[in-house]
Amino acid sequence: MQFPLEIAYSSGESLYAIVHHPDGRVWNTATQDWEAFNAGNWSNYAVLLTEQGASGYYRGTYPTAITDVLTSEAVFRKAGADPAPGDAPSIGLGQSQGSSIGAIMGNMTAAVNMAASLAGMIVGKVVAGTLAVNEFTTDLPDTVNDVYQGRIVIFTTGGLIRQVGNIIKFTATTSKLKVAGPFTDEPSVGDEFVII
Repeated sequence: MQFPLEIAYSSGESLYAIVHHPDGRVWNTATQDWEAFNAGNWSNYAVLLTEQGASGYYRGTYPTAITDVLTSEAVFRKAGADPAPGDAPSIGLGQSQGSSIGAIMGNMTAAVNMAASLAGMIVGKVVAGTLAVNEFTTDLPDTVNDVYQGRIVIFTTGGLIRQVGNIIKFTATTSKLKVAGPFTDEPSVGDEFVII
């Protein structure tokens, strides 16, 4: 999936974006690489934005070669035929989605670590069967007994929302989870949970 560069602005303008790396480098659309800022290469930095009809909605294509970095963009109005250093900024800085990347407080490693931990998270639901304060039947399809033993279940909906239990047993044939230390009440059919 490719993310667009977008902006809403006055209709009839000639706009472009310049994409900046967090370390201060600028994306050169001619070389398809990052470089230290050079005013002489200004026109090569411009990613043209096209107005959709006369809507004031402008859109451009985020450079596909940029990966694994959260960028910022400055949008400018062309004063002449070509982008130039004297062009006026339209709204200042923005921050895009980047290309399949996010950051947590500017830290890409934290985002990568969070993605890895979320990939191991299991989502499930309580179904009809055993409904007790320390054991309940689920829709989990696993065929291995105790595959979740030692993990934590957290309810995300229903009367037990935000309650946490340590899983001590999973019975594959019945899809039942058993937790140490009972919940305050039994779950209801349809209650949702995550296993981390």
